[in-house]
Amino acid sequence: MPSPVPTVKPALTATMSSAEVIGAIRGLIRRGQYLAAYDVAEEAATHEFHPPFTPVARAEIQYLRVLALARSGNSKRAAAEAASLQTTLPADQLPPALAEDIAALSARIAKDRALQAAPSERPPLAAAAAAAYEDVYRRLGRSYAGVNAATLWQIAGRQTQAHALARDVLKVVARETAALTGPADSGHYWAWVTKAEALLVLGDTDGAIAALQTAAVGAQDDLGAHATTRRQLRFLCHAVGADPAPILEVLAQPEVIHFCGHMTAPPGGRARFPHEQQPAVAAQVRASLQAHRVGFAHGSLASGADIIIAEAALELGVELHLVLPFSIDEFIAISVEPAGPDWVARFRHCLGAATSVTIASDSAYNGDDVLFSYAGRIAMGQAMNRAASIDTRAWQLAVFDGDESSDKAGTAHDMQQWRLAGGTTEVIPVRSTRTTTTAPFVAVSSKRVIRAVLFGDFKGFSRLHDEHIKLFLATVMQPVAEVLDRYGEHVIVRNTWGDGLFVVIDNALNGARLALDLQERLQSVDLAAAGLPADMGLRLGGHVAPLVPVYDPVLRLPMVMGRGLTRAARIEPRTPTGEVYVTTGFAALLRLEPDSGVTSEYVGHLTTAKNFETTPMYLLRRQDGARG
Repeated sequence: MPSPVPTVKPALTATMSSAEVIGAIRGLIRRGQYLAAYDVAEEAATHEFHPPFTPVARAEIQYLRVLALARSGNSKRAAAEAASLQTTLPADQLPPALAEDIAALSARIAKDRALQAAPSERPPLAAAAAAAYEDVYRRLGRSYAGVNAATLWQIAGRQTQAHALARDVLKVVARETAALTGPADSGHYWAWVTKAEALLVLGDTDGAIAALQTAAVGAQDDLGAHATTRRQLRFLCHAVGADPAPILEVLAQPEVIHFCGHMTAPPGGRARFPHEQQPAVAAQVRASLQAHRVGFAHGSLASGADIIIAEAALELGVELHLVLPFSIDEFIAISVEPAGPDWVARFRHCLGAATSVTIASDSAYNGDDVLFSYAGRIAMGQAMNRAASIDTRAWQLAVFDGDESSDKAGTAHDMQQWRLAGGTTEVIPVRSTRTTTTAPFVAVSSKRVIRAVLFGDFKGFSRLHDEHIKLFLATVMQPVAEVLDRYGEHVIVRNTWGDGLFVVIDNALNGARLALDLQERLQSVDLAAAGLPADMGLRLGGHVAPLVPVYDPVLRLPMVMGRGLTRAARIEPRTPTGEVYVTTGFAALLRLEPDSGVTSEYVGHLTTAKNFETTPMYLLRRQDGARG
């Protein structure tokens, strides 16, 4: 899904200073742009700068790369990179704060795992993370590691240890805050948050709130830090029996919206959103965005409601993220131009000012409304992913005339999809002037279907000789067939050729579960005992895309075809053995499935096979506590 407009990731140049690069990465982390932060840090690690960066600057960039990975939710990979980082960077050669940050990385990742675990499994994991943090605290004597240890001991149910450590930390943090010069000091936020956390461990809720209020001064835009703090304080409040609401309100985050609404018509034309109602709607949109302190807006850019909401967002400094269903020129012709030339100019202004633009499909529209639905669902999933990443609320803003149609795309459809995902919608009502015989701008049809696609192959198959083929079929392909059988009619197409596997399944959730079930089943097979190479394994790539149902005259079977198959096929060769990589679209649609038990972790921008494209890629895994 290419983006024709620059995204949030800044370009690196050879003449940038280390302070500029580190500042750019930290700025992205503050805004909750963890994936972009990781990409910049990854690129900076191999980029040539003049003059060259010092070893300390290089160390800080490496640390920020792992931190961004951990905050994005990819704890498994972050843990591996943290262990490597700690063995290559001796603490005595680094500034004290950076030495503590790097030394505590593994403990931080262990903490994330503990907090993500099911309640029944949390205490021993929290105790292990607490011990790791306390070890760092005893070695370096700094408050950040100490207060994390105290909090985790409290969550683990070890109150005596937690209280003793919290009192000790308060003495350390008193010395640290006394050395600060004010809110502009880089250590201001964390010093006061540390004090708040220690006080909360000791049961002093009022003192904790006061310390948080001091911490928040000058750090209102550090969304990444606030998100981390809010998540930890929520767990700590539960452990000490405190009401989290007044505590978390001090660090309230900007909210995220998905927006949608009716298109409009030229002055005097009949429409579901008439021209004369636009000023009133624009005022209501602006008031709603301000009242909810919206910081991020995700949606499309058709004439009428979309553009009015996008303009208000940009005027208020809200990050605008657009998802268009197909090419820009075709979208303008279908969804913007019919309302008049002024709307085209407004469209281009918003497009140019957007933080990111995603083109959901690079194939033509061909009168197929399913592409609008597909793009809308991707925007919804992106909004929910963003809200989760910064620990805030996502909701939908809709300009709607109240006509609950059964169309496969449009405002009513988007509202229904958002409700099915567990979201809430704020409606700005409009009065339609369209008669029942007036055709909408876009004729409803559905020539394509949205399906999940999996491509796989078995590493090591090419080394097999004829005498191994029956063993391979019985030991490997038979378990694959059994897993596929469990999904019954959800599997629409299943095919294989040698070591290749091709599956089309009805939706992202079933596709994700099937992919992980296949990997887990095959990892339970003792290949060596069966007489096959022990290092054989399945690689799976996944995508969710519009596909064309056809009848295959060669196979004489129903089949699906489309550009989406090519994209999925090019992912699999880049996937590590035993893993499942999926696209942004797959990850976004998976987010719309409540309580799925499956999550996606960002792994970076990868160039797929045959240089098909360079695109963000995600690793599928089960959420902690979920079972296959």
